[in-house]
Amino acid sequence: MSDAKQPEGKAIWRKVAVPAMFGGVFGFGAAFALGSFADVSWVGGLSTSAEIALIGGGLYVLIALMTLLGTLNPKAGARYLNVEDEGELAEMRAVLVNSCAAMALWGAALMALALAAPGPLAAPLALAIALGGLLGGAMFAWRSWKLSDELMAAVTTEANSLTALLAFAVLGGWGMLAHLGYIPGPQPLDLLTGLYALSLLATFVTVARRGMMRLG
Repeated sequence: MSDAKQPEGKAIWRKVAVPAMFGGVFGFGAAFALGSFADVSWVGGLSTSAEIALIGGGLYVLIALMTLLGTLNPKAGARYLNVEDEGELAEMRAVLVNSCAAMALWGAALMALALAAPGPLAAPLALAIALGGLLGGAMFAWRSWKLSDELMAAVTTEANSLTALLAFAVLGGWGMLAHLGYIPGPQPLDLLTGLYALSLLATFVTVARRGMMRLG
């Protein structure tokens, strides 16, 4: 390998491999902590579906907080967020802040539903928190979309369309096979958690397809 290619390789390592390892360790640690929280006595015996939903919602909140911290501190954020430099974070600040608020509220909504009775939250309270989170998140998401430039608005629209297609294929396929008796049917929370997970997947796929993953 020539000397000219070595700096490029190092740049790719810094921008992809290191953040990926950090994200993996952070995600595993967060999931372990949330899973341990679900086992404490006052939370009660949550079902497997509720525990998975709690972890999924918690990861939404944690991702939103990490992104928000990086947005408010561009010098640090440019080191681990998928952006070109500090200037790009400054330009996208309003869009990202609203997106982070939406993501955090949606995550909190799923967590509240996961903790509903027989968990520690009474069903009416869990419903109120969930509705507030979902509606509040939708408001911030709409504001983020309105503040986006043409490219980011198109990415959002494409990711939403892909989410719908994936949901039809994955969740619809699950329901079909369960109806025919080949596999166990999904619990209501499984459907919600699946939508959350597929939305994240669709976003990553859309960003990658458009060549927006920064490699150096």
